[in-house]
Amino acid sequence: MSTISKGYNGKILWIDLSSNAITEEKIDESIYRDYLGGYGLGAYIIYSRLKPKTGALAKESILGFCPGLLTGNPAPFTGRYMVCGKSPLTGKVVKDKVPTMLGGWGDSNSGGYFGPAIKRAGYDGIFIIGKSVKPCVISIGKDPVKIESAEEIWGKTVSETENILKSKFGQSSQIASIGIAGEKLSLISGIVTDGARIAARSGLGAVMGSKNLKAICISRRNKLPVFDNKQLQSLTQQYNEDLKERYSSPSTELMAQNAPQIAFIMRWLRQGVKSNVNLHAKTLHKWGTSYATGISSELGDLPIKNYLGAGYKDWPQKIAEKFSGQYLLRYKKRSYGCFSCPLQCGAILEVPEAGLEETHRPEYETLGAFGGLILNEDITKTIRVNHILNEAGMDTISAGAVLAFVLECVEKGLLTREDFVCKSYPNGFLPTWGNPDYIFPLINMMIRREGFGDVLADGVRIASLKIQNGSEDFAFHFSGQEPGMHDARLVPALMVAYEADPTPGRHTTACLDYTAQGEIDKFLTGYTFSNSDNPFDKGKAQGVFAKFLQSINALGFCEFALWMGEYPLIEIIQAVTGWNISIDDLFEIGWRIQTLRQQFNVRENALEIEPKKNRLYGYPPLQQGPLSGKSIDEIQDLLAGYFDNLGWDENGKPLETTLLNLRLLQLGEKDEK
Repeated sequence: MSTISKGYNGKILWIDLSSNAITEEKIDESIYRDYLGGYGLGAYIIYSRLKPKTGALAKESILGFCPGLLTGNPAPFTGRYMVCGKSPLTGKVVKDKVPTMLGGWGDSNSGGYFGPAIKRAGYDGIFIIGKSVKPCVISIGKDPVKIESAEEIWGKTVSETENILKSKFGQSSQIASIGIAGEKLSLISGIVTDGARIAARSGLGAVMGSKNLKAICISRRNKLPVFDNKQLQSLTQQYNEDLKERYSSPSTELMAQNAPQIAFIMRWLRQGVKSNVNLHAKTLHKWGTSYATGISSELGDLPIKNYLGAGYKDWPQKIAEKFSGQYLLRYKKRSYGCFSCPLQCGAILEVPEAGLEETHRPEYETLGAFGGLILNEDITKTIRVNHILNEAGMDTISAGAVLAFVLECVEKGLLTREDFVCKSYPNGFLPTWGNPDYIFPLINMMIRREGFGDVLADGVRIASLKIQNGSEDFAFHFSGQEPGMHDARLVPALMVAYEADPTPGRHTTACLDYTAQGEIDKFLTGYTFSNSDNPFDKGKAQGVFAKFLQSINALGFCEFALWMGEYPLIEIIQAVTGWNISIDDLFEIGWRIQTLRQQFNVRENALEIEPKKNRLYGYPPLQQGPLSGKSIDEIQDLLAGYFDNLGWDENGKPLETTLLNLRLLQLGEKDEK
């Protein structure tokens, strides 16, 4: 066991809820050198400890909470953490009388203050195994770690849970909890911190619920020393000052205010999206991700009417602008942000029309999923449903996609009023496009698994398997996970991320073309991410970027950092850890992480990469709007280049030589704790 450098703790916490055993495990520095933190460390631990073919919701399943290597330090944009485990949502489904899920690798990224709290409690990860007999909460305070009863808070909303636990363990406590959706084992449920920061994807809220674990509460706060604090403070101060200067520019303010009009011109000229670091800094600081709604709708990035429509015609600017950051400013009470974030892109709103004295501003994904995707024109109802889903701990992307799927089922006569009987509507109701009145009863049915909501609570794939009758043709998902609110027909390389990443369907996985809209080449001094119009070469470039992004995530970065211009990356890592590390080292580490995540899917027989000739691919192509006539015909070449760069075969399975070169070949042998 070598001596641990500064910046991290060198140990993880294990909690077995079946036996109530609580143990600490030291981690050798070589593991951090190979996997960094976040889902790098999480993948290493879970892959080597989880017995193959263990069910995602079995008591033997492992759930990990893993902050990034740099998380907990003041380095800008490094406050993120990952929840990791076997996903109950993604992977193959064996179609039988009762569909059987062969779950794949699951991870979900979140910000706020919970990740830094883990590091400052003295751990680089918390891993949960087993199942409590009764609902429980894990408390990590000055005293030894405890497993305590959560029966009084089981069934409570997220904010109620946080308020009760903070009154018991201290107002400065940081809490990760599930809402009612997670308790009900909804496969589209997530894990919530800071009231509305949600590790929402991969269905890991259901894994937490399956263990009868309501919350983890951290009140312990130790100092986390760094290798060279003076250098770290200097680098941080200089970067933050430079960033503030960029988003304070008067010319940038003018450009940001006119972005929707610029988008109209770009659509008319059929040009793609391109921005600059100053504009991104300004818009995120002032409006958060909501600034993009009207722009994305105009350009074809935001899917409309379950991918059937065009924004300018079916959900035009006069509607979309009410779902944008400029409009939402009228409700803003104050800004907030994640730990170590110099942008502060979040906001607390007061919305009397929705009966909300204090709520979180919806993110772009939510505004899109409950706006254009379902043709809803009522922003007040969208703000309200965002609040309800945050409190219940349900993924807004997947929930909105389920509603779009339901609306098309109704339109095609596959579902009738009788399918929507609930306590509030004993005679049923009938959801229709553009009518927002159905949103609340339908969402509440899903959250509580009431009536037909039980079918819908596990996402569109499971619902379509139960409804059948051709509904699978418009139940849009990738290996079980509904895609983010970015249409790959506009940026075809995004389809590689949706199809082939180990956690499919996510817009935050590596897509070079998408990230390059924010001048990614300015992030690293002296390094350029080459690209090409040739699909195979573009796929290879995507593989290169995927390697890099895994390290960025494992370090604990928010991906918005990539859009903010030059960052002293190597200098920051060296100041925190004392390591002599290079950009080439980060690419190799990221390659190892990405390949291990993929190899997990291979081991679990969950690998499923199946491009389809459906609406998402432009078959048939739209007849109007910026995406008219567009089909993603180049997907096989894109995938071939991507697999070639990563050293995977034509089906996405890592080659034995790749596993050998990355020192992963023998990792499947189970270690003993």
